[in-house]
Order: sequence, then C-alpha cells, then structure tokens
Amino acid sequence: MSEMPISDAREHLSEVVGRARYGGEETILTHYGSPAAVVISFEEYQRLKQAAEDVPEYQLPPEIEAVIEEGRRHPERRKPRPRRPRPPARPAPRPQCHRRVR
Repeated sequence: MSEMPISDAREHLSEVVGRARYGGEETILTHYGSPAAVVISFEEYQRLKQAAEDVPEYQLPPEIEAVIEEGRRHPERRKPRPRRPRPPARPAPRPQCHRRVR
C-alpha cells in the first residue's frame, strides 16, 4: 500500500490505476497530508461491497467516528471565512420616458 498526494495522482493517474488494476496495489490519496480516498481495483471494490452487504450493520466506536469526521473537514474551512464588504447601494433607476407623440 502506498500514499500519494492528490496533486501527484493527477499527473500519474494511469500509473496509479494500472497498479491497482493489474498489481492489486492500493494507493491512499492524501489531501493536505490527511487520507482522502483510496484507489483500488474494481474487483476489490466489488468484493468489499459484497462483504459489506453480507455483514449486518456495524457501528464504529464514537472515538473512531470523531477521527473520521475530523478528517473529512477541509483544513482551509476550519476557520470562518472573512466576509466581503457589500458594494455601495445603487441609486434607484429613473423611470423610462416615452417619446412624445405629435
């Protein structure tokens, strides 16, 4: 199993997919150093999906759920964003004048 930043995976996507498809290698994609996704072969995905359907619903311990939830939050969004100042109000539009008819 290897790790790779998402930015590197973009440049080497065919290589990452080939290693998963033909070599059975799993690649963890990271975003700002935190695990974000995993590239696995389609066969492995089907096997995992079938295994999940065969097993009754499993509830993770709250401590693990908290770690997963923390990892899902984007690091740049942890701080509130500064609000943009509102543009100045525009003056009310003038009524349309009709041409005089003679």
